[in-house]
Amino acid sequence: MSDIRPHTAPSRVTTALRTLRAAPDPQKAEWARTVLFWLFWLSVVTFSLGQAFREVGPILCLIALFAYHYWGYRQSTLRRLPLKWLFVAFYGLICVKTALSLDPRQSLVYVLPNVWKGFALPFVAMECARDMRDMRRLVRAFALAAIFQGLDGIYQHLTGHDLIKGTPIMYGRLTGSMTTYRVGDYMALILVPAFALWTMLPQIRSAWRRAAVVALILAPGIHLWIFAQARSGYLGVAAALFLLWYLFTRPKPAYLLVPTGIGILAALFGPQRITLETAMRDGRLELWDFAWQVIQARPLTGWGMGMFGPAFKALGLQPVINPPSIQHPHSVYIQFLVDTGVVGFVIAMVFLFGMLAWGLRRIHRNIPRSGAPYDMWTMAAFFLAGWLCYLVEALFAHDFLRSWWMAVSMGHLGVMIGAIINADTPPASPVGAPSRETRNIP
Repeated sequence: MSDIRPHTAPSRVTTALRTLRAAPDPQKAEWARTVLFWLFWLSVVTFSLGQAFREVGPILCLIALFAYHYWGYRQSTLRRLPLKWLFVAFYGLICVKTALSLDPRQSLVYVLPNVWKGFALPFVAMECARDMRDMRRLVRAFALAAIFQGLDGIYQHLTGHDLIKGTPIMYGRLTGSMTTYRVGDYMALILVPAFALWTMLPQIRSAWRRAAVVALILAPGIHLWIFAQARSGYLGVAAALFLLWYLFTRPKPAYLLVPTGIGILAALFGPQRITLETAMRDGRLELWDFAWQVIQARPLTGWGMGMFGPAFKALGLQPVINPPSIQHPHSVYIQFLVDTGVVGFVIAMVFLFGMLAWGLRRIHRNIPRSGAPYDMWTMAAFFLAGWLCYLVEALFAHDFLRSWWMAVSMGHLGVMIGAIINADTPPASPVGAPSRETRNIP
């Protein structure tokens, strides 16, 4: 009897691979970009749920980015970016100061995990901001992340423990699922782009009513941001809102003094947590004194990436207020002076504030006047404000390479870049790829 085997249809995976292999490169690029977008979207939404999400999300995004650039670099946002030299200079500085460090091995351990969790994310995010549909979806992602993390914070406020990880309230401050009150800085960063919901409610004509509706929608996230009591997060949001107020209303110069006056009154008469008296007792002052002595020892070249702790120990300094294991001076700008010296500090500031100045100049020149329809420039303004929020938080908070903080801020930078580049020169649909009109047909 002959060996007769039943015919089996090829599996879905095999069929998909054959279809991919047969498709033209522009079509492959379009599929890769779609996968990249949704992976980035999911990473934004799930970011605060745990370390596993923060590890896996960027790696999957990076794989999709390589595929997109392999098949479609010619129509990519990166190809049209005029500021590639800034990335080369800044990332080159990080590489040099890792190799030429007081302890190169420790610096490498410090820097390496952030290659895919931070440094790669601007290139991922800029390819995910191609048109208004992308921007609206991204705004909804940040709003969704703020709402469910905020609800977890409310649950923690009511019960004493957060719902996701069971973390208790820490020193009277909420932590949400991130197990630290520094969640206040995270909430500040994600609330700023989420405020762009304001542009997505055109049926409400009054700007103030729209603002009230957005505040109501984001109330859980705002609650967590407030009761995490992260002062740098307060300052970041205040600076972001000031920038948005300036861009959208173009106030008279005298009106710009109003936020300054409010800030002074808050420092003198506000809640104990944000008063000047509390600031003068802060442990950061001890760290900044140590940092000054460390900088004086190597003013031009610095000590290498992540070398604040080994540097002050090498000088025989012993902290009294702060733990001896502390590895950063609680200010990114002072940290760059310690790690990279004056020369590296200048390069770093050109990158950080050069991106801000480039975005501000382009957006200020092109943002629609009052009453005009909202467009890519409008949406870009909220991510520019998110980047400013990060730069203001960096005055007093965190380590530059604190992975979660760097990841969110670099994502904002990438979305801002993508929105500006694509608002200015939208990519043409390549031959073999569906047109924009075709993609928008349900």
